[in-house]
Amino acid sequence: MDTFGAGEMLSPPYVLAFVGLAWLIYLVRREKGGFLPWLFPARLWMHKSTSADFWLFVMGRLLSVAGLFSRFGVAPLVSVWIAGLISSVTGADTGLAPGLGPMSLALLLWVIVDFAAYWSHRLLHATSVIWPLHAVHHSAEVLTPLTAYRQHPLALIVGTSISTCIVGVALGVIVGVISPDTPIAELVGVNAFVVVANLTVANFHHAHIWISFGPVLERVFISPAQHYIHHSTKPAHFNRNYGHILAIWDWMVCTLYITRDREDLSFGLDGPNEAPLMSHRLGPILIDPLSRMFFPAR
Repeated sequence: MDTFGAGEMLSPPYVLAFVGLAWLIYLVRREKGGFLPWLFPARLWMHKSTSADFWLFVMGRLLSVAGLFSRFGVAPLVSVWIAGLISSVTGADTGLAPGLGPMSLALLLWVIVDFAAYWSHRLLHATSVIWPLHAVHHSAEVLTPLTAYRQHPLALIVGTSISTCIVGVALGVIVGVISPDTPIAELVGVNAFVVVANLTVANFHHAHIWISFGPVLERVFISPAQHYIHHSTKPAHFNRNYGHILAIWDWMVCTLYITRDREDLSFGLDGPNEAPLMSHRLGPILIDPLSRMFFPAR
């Protein structure tokens, strides 16, 4: 988890791409008023919820620099270990299938990582013990690109650990059968598909600009509008659109919600135990999820 590398949505190239695409949307839709006030409305960026996003972002970057999260993100090592076990049983020269080229391997890895992100995200919602950690993210009352970083540090560790298990095992099995001699450098390098996703839609998933892909594409890719639905407080939107970039996992297991006309949405949490998180103060945000995890009310 590098600080501002290819995988970070707030890296300067991705921010510039976000502003450039927003400018095109602003022109095509003939939005009123100046561009910057439209893109960075004060009602969102001066909100106390955004202030909490900022401090959690800073904390996450500091912990990332310290290497905390990287210790739990060892999927390439797991995959190489699994692939080695398979090769030791089948033999590296079995000829089961031709080796994977760099682009094919990148695509395969991207799909597997997205699959793991879906299930990791869904488990954070479905498991009552760890839900309080993820509730921090859903306590945002307004959405900006900073909201993607509104994460409890322990939630990042738990999510990374779950994804590591899924990605490491799945990729290890596939690479072990198809391309046993794949070097680890090809597994840990920059993924072109991640770069494309980050350059185009990733920063819009937590922006205020409604972007729907339509009923066909939204069965393949998660649109920003679909992610707003995931954050919505309406009961009809609960447990929908867990996907990160690909919508096919939601579609396959019936958690997909297709957007049509723009909907009037509100964000945040309104449960009886969520008041500390909705204060948007850093202390309760960090401490309350831990107390609810380890000392649940009886």
